[in-house]
Amino acid sequence: MSIRKRAGAIVSVLALGALAAVGAVAPASAVTLPGNIDSTVNRTLTIHKHALGPSTPLNPLSTGQELANPPADPLAGAQFTATLVSGVDLTTAAGWTQAAQLTPAQAAQRPNTVSFPSTVSNAAGVSTFPVDAATYPTGMPIGLYLVTETQLPPGATNPAAPFLVTLPLATGAAGSPANQWIYDVHVYPKNAVTQLTKTRVPAPAGSVEQRNPDLIRWAVASSIPTLAAGDAIDVFTLTDNLPAELTYLTAATVPAGVTPTNVVVTNASGTAQTFTEGADYTITNTAGALTLTFTPAGRTRLAGSQGGTVTFNVLTRATSIPASGIIVNTATANVNGATESVTGSTPIGQLTVRAYASSNNAGVNLAGAVYQVFLTEQDAINGANPIVINGETNWTTGANGNVVIPIITPGNYWVREITPPTGYQLPSPDRVLTAVVPGPTSTTAPVRNYLEFAHNQVPAFALPITGGDGGVWFGVGGAALLTVMIGSAFVVARRRARTAPASA
Repeated sequence: MSIRKRAGAIVSVLALGALAAVGAVAPASAVTLPGNIDSTVNRTLTIHKHALGPSTPLNPLSTGQELANPPADPLAGAQFTATLVSGVDLTTAAGWTQAAQLTPAQAAQRPNTVSFPSTVSNAAGVSTFPVDAATYPTGMPIGLYLVTETQLPPGATNPAAPFLVTLPLATGAAGSPANQWIYDVHVYPKNAVTQLTKTRVPAPAGSVEQRNPDLIRWAVASSIPTLAAGDAIDVFTLTDNLPAELTYLTAATVPAGVTPTNVVVTNASGTAQTFTEGADYTITNTAGALTLTFTPAGRTRLAGSQGGTVTFNVLTRATSIPASGIIVNTATANVNGATESVTGSTPIGQLTVRAYASSNNAGVNLAGAVYQVFLTEQDAINGANPIVINGETNWTTGANGNVVIPIITPGNYWVREITPPTGYQLPSPDRVLTAVVPGPTSTTAPVRNYLEFAHNQVPAFALPITGGDGGVWFGVGGAALLTVMIGSAFVVARRRARTAPASA
């Protein structure tokens, strides 16, 4: 049955009850109006606003009386307008017949002029219609009212269907109590609502995604609204508005072994449904606004999973670090024209490694030291499964002795030097456990995201000794050589003397 027909049926029941009340109660001098309506009693209208959920009866008939156990999930932030329908005189039987035959749409077409805005519903979901006591000393005028929701509560996807209500309201022959007038009328319209959340999804322990600590996966999740009969899902989009620090990774740029962006739809019992990109939804990226849009076919299928959840798992890469160390990311949902926004955040850090040697009580910066970073000490020992930052696994110190490992999800990491600077030995130990915290490196108190490796030069070579006692031995050798030379000269001279002829 359509909303209009249900509203008409409800008013018809009320009208029959009113006529029964007129015929069942004998006129008396205290009656101020036909039908035993007491015009001196204050007439009020109170709206109780609640969410429409999977377990909520879709079309409960309200008695107009306040419920001892109201529905769950009150909604704050709703506002209504009650418009007095012109041309319907409830002081006559003809007026009640007229009211029973009108639909909300027909009532809206009448030249209505008197309207009352309600208060905005409070935390309990309660909204009332204030009136000017000077103009209306007994509350809202007697009549038929068209009530429309003019302000949706946050998260609501559809306004409550417009409805008709009379003041006062008849309980009818089947009411409890029967054939009475209710002057303080309570109504319980409901909204189809969604709940939007956005969270950082941690990478599975030991996974390839965890070894790419610059990757950040976001889950943008929205509930699928429970609809009133006859309503449909006309629009369903989720948008992740990426900040400047994040870049969306297309399927072509996702590292091997990492799951790309995807969409998961579950029904009210949590069972995953098969939805196909292209047929059921599309994903577009416009200047960093990544939007999931369900097609008409997909929206029809969503309506079959009311009370379930749509989760948009968005894979991004962090490319820079805000001073706070916290990346803030906003998502929005648009379901049947009702928009909702939510903010998610995640910490991000970096790590600076310095290589140096001590000389003359000063630190000397060393270029050329190469480092890798690991999730576990065993991987560091084995040199296996180093982390990857935008495709890089090795980081080498520059002339200032530093190298920055730029974007790392905070946590504990093992840093290992795999190649020492030229002319220097590997440090001992060659691996160190360090903690990465949110924010950039700081070398002043409090020091954070900073690590140093001290180095010793390779041992000196055993060079020839050219000073000290060695000089003595060179002198001794030279004297001996001189002695030999002098001795040789004397020997030669004597030989010459013996062989020379005698003089005459």
